[in-house]
Amino acid sequence: MRKFIALYFKLLCVVITAVVGALLFPVTLQVVSRYTDLIPTWLWTEEAARFLLVWMVMLGATIAVRMRGHFDIDLLPEPKSRRGKLFARLLVDVVVALFGVAFLWISAIYAYDARTEVSEITEMSMALMYVAFPVSAAGWLLFLGEQIVDDLGEFVRGAR
Repeated sequence: MRKFIALYFKLLCVVITAVVGALLFPVTLQVVSRYTDLIPTWLWTEEAARFLLVWMVMLGATIAVRMRGHFDIDLLPEPKSRRGKLFARLLVDVVVALFGVAFLWISAIYAYDARTEVSEITEMSMALMYVAFPVSAAGWLLFLGEQIVDDLGEFVRGAR
């Protein structure tokens, strides 16, 4: 399973690199058409940029969960012991996982409902954009599951 998770993470990194690269194209066209008369103003560029931006943000959030790159807020004093720090990290991971389950559930319903909607300009299915949310949430849960297993193992080993 760990090999699959590592491979999935590498795939996400490649895909987000491609998405960011692809995002440069419509945004560049928008800027050039807005400030020069070299090319006409194409409306599809705004829609393409919006779709790609949503995918970039959601895939980036998934990568951040794997790298533990999200911020957390210290509501309680910093634990002094190693076990206390592990427990606090586990608590944060479990809370994020609970949020991920709710986000997956709600976003899957939202994406399913969007299958009948089409975008204004290109008339593409809006599900193509909204499916980024449950895909991201599933990735969060996959990566959080790995982290929780690792943290629980470390917590149990520290108890001996």
